[in-house]
Amino acid sequence: MPAPTPSDPTFRSYSPPSATAYLRARGTYSTPLYSEILAHHLPRPTIPDPSPNPDLHTLLDLGCGPGNSTRDLALYFQRAVGADPSEAMIAAARAAGGRTGGGEAIRWVVGEAEGMEGVLERSGVEGGVDMITAGMAAHWFDMRAFWAQAARVLNPGGTVALWTVASLYCREWGPLHHFVHFSGAAPVLVACGALPLRRADAFVLRIDPAHPSAPLIQSHLFDLELSVLAPYSLPPLELSRNYYDALPLPWSSSPPEDSFPASLFVRKTWDRDGVLSNGEDFFGGSEEISTEDLERQLGTASMVTRWRAAHPELGGTARDCVKECVGRIKDVVGEERFRVGGGTALLLFRKRA
Repeated sequence: MPAPTPSDPTFRSYSPPSATAYLRARGTYSTPLYSEILAHHLPRPTIPDPSPNPDLHTLLDLGCGPGNSTRDLALYFQRAVGADPSEAMIAAARAAGGRTGGGEAIRWVVGEAEGMEGVLERSGVEGGVDMITAGMAAHWFDMRAFWAQAARVLNPGGTVALWTVASLYCREWGPLHHFVHFSGAAPVLVACGALPLRRADAFVLRIDPAHPSAPLIQSHLFDLELSVLAPYSLPPLELSRNYYDALPLPWSSSPPEDSFPASLFVRKTWDRDGVLSNGEDFFGGSEEISTEDLERQLGTASMVTRWRAAHPELGGTARDCVKECVGRIKDVVGEERFRVGGGTALLLFRKRA
């Protein structure tokens, strides 16, 4: 099989300062998400008290970036490997460190999801792995190669967990609400439900609708994502925006990978289209942030990175796309903090025992 063509041209070429900024700006995922993953794999999940479990010997976390989720999940395993194709991301992960629940240092490896066997060989891990995870990364994978490799390295009865934080829609505020969409210099009223929210790839925002300025804040984010950054999107991002609905599954691969029966597949989504599943808060929780936090987080999006590469004379200046967007939001909220959140999709697979 020929080597797959990389679909992510941005993160893998990150510089060390960019990787460090990513590590600091990006948060991790919620305990409820990890609980869902472990409950799928274990007869008696160990959350909320992490401890090594004989059914959780080895974790392989792919597309790990600087390792935020790897460090969280490693607490439940005896041994853990975090792999990413970006040398700078892995350097940032190594600098941050991390240990497993068994006290072993996490093994960080430069490598791709399509080459898991090589990743494990370079990490020194033998005997396969019990769980393969990928958070906000699978949409960049060559899934045919991914499933073939997963079938080889995952132990019988093992779990594959793939998740994303996906796009939301403006109708999240109710069918009668309108928001302002900026087209050029002229604000245009757009009816709710008419325009989907595109996301800055690995970063999704939904403003708490209880905030009195929520519609105006969101309109500025829509302007950034729908208008300014749209030319810098890439096809794999559509998979994430649509909650992995069209992510290639093992039995639909060519040839089909029959190690993962469709009968054991579980798909879960929360807060889809901005409708809170529990009516109270996001499954992943909501976060109170400042405009400075917002600027740091938006600045790590790959679409923003590509915009800045295309406009080197503007990046980092007052005319930077993120700075302009956040400046408009700051004009609305001042120093006030506001809450944000996003929807979640989780796909769980089991290998035949």
